[in-house]
Amino acid sequence: MTGAAPEPSPSLVPRIVRKVLVTVLVGGVSYLVSNALIHGPNEDLWSLLLATFISGIVFVVQFLTDVDDQLETVLQEQRRQHTKTHDLVADSFAKINEASKLFGVVEMSALETRGVAELVQNAAKIRDDMPDLVKSLVHHEVTRMAKFLGELSDGRYALYEGEDRDWLLALARNTRVSLDAISLTSVDARDTEFGAGFWHTDLGQRYVKLQRDLVQRGARVRRVFVVDRSERLDSEAFRRVWKWQTTVGIEVRTLLLADAPPLLRGSLSDFILFDGVVYYESNPAPQVGDGIAPVIHSTILVRDQERVRERVERFTELWEAATPAA
Repeated sequence: MTGAAPEPSPSLVPRIVRKVLVTVLVGGVSYLVSNALIHGPNEDLWSLLLATFISGIVFVVQFLTDVDDQLETVLQEQRRQHTKTHDLVADSFAKINEASKLFGVVEMSALETRGVAELVQNAAKIRDDMPDLVKSLVHHEVTRMAKFLGELSDGRYALYEGEDRDWLLALARNTRVSLDAISLTSVDARDTEFGAGFWHTDLGQRYVKLQRDLVQRGARVRRVFVVDRSERLDSEAFRRVWKWQTTVGIEVRTLLLADAPPLLRGSLSDFILFDGVVYYESNPAPQVGDGIAPVIHSTILVRDQERVRERVERFTELWEAATPAA
C-alpha cells in the first residue's frame, strides 16, 4: 500500500491565485485599451484576442520567473550539499591519512603494533556518558604514558616523583642477561631497621621473586648491600634479608660505608643496572629526625649510554671492594 501523496506547500496556493489575478487584471486592462484603440468591424473580437494574447504572455512570464527562482534555489542547495559532502570527505580522508601516518610510525618503531592498536581500541571504548571522574583518570593515564615515552626517547631519561613500582617490576620481569644492584641502608632499611624496611613490603617481596625467576632463566643477579654502621651487619634482621636472597640464587656482598672507595664514598646512590643498558635510581629525601624513616623523593630511569657506563664502572668498583655475605 503506497503512502498518501504529499500535500501542496501552503505557499503554493497564494502564488497560483496571485498569477491568476495578475493575468485577469492585465487581460482586462488590455481588453479595455485595445477596445478603445481598435475601431472597425469585429473590434470586440480583436480586442478579446489581443487581451488574451497579452494575458497569456504575462502568465507565461510569471511561470518562467517562478521556475527560474526554483532552479536557482535548487542549484544553491546542490552547491551547499556538494560543499558539505566535499568537506566531510576531505575531513574523513585527512583523519584516515593521519591515522595511517601514526600507525606507519609505530610500525617503523620497535614497539609491537598490536599493543598500540589495542590501546587505541580500548581508548575508543571510553564513551561520553561515562562519569567525568573516569574520563579524567583515563586522560591522566594516557598523558602520563605519553610523557614517559617522550622523556625516555627524547630526553634519554624518565623521572617519577616519589617511589616507583611499575618500572621496577616491569624491568625486572623483562631483564634477560643481568641485574646488578647497589642497595643503601637509607633506601632498603629506610634508615631504621631492616626488619621494617623495603624487603618486607609487598613491592620488595615481588621484586625478589622476579629476581628468582631471572636466576632460573639463567640471568646473573648481583647485589651489594652498603651498610652505614657495622652493628647492622650482625643484626638478625639484616641476616634474614641477605640469606633469603642468597637462597633464591642472588649473589650477595656487603660493604661497610667506611670501607667504600674514597672517591665514591661521598656520591653513593641506590641504583640498579638492568642488562647493562639502563639504570634505575632511587633518591631518598633527607632525614628530618631521629627514628623517622625518610621517604623516596624521586625515581629516575636513565638510558643514556655514557651515564649507564659510569654506573657500570661504579658497580664494578663497589663489587670488588665488598665481601661475600657470611
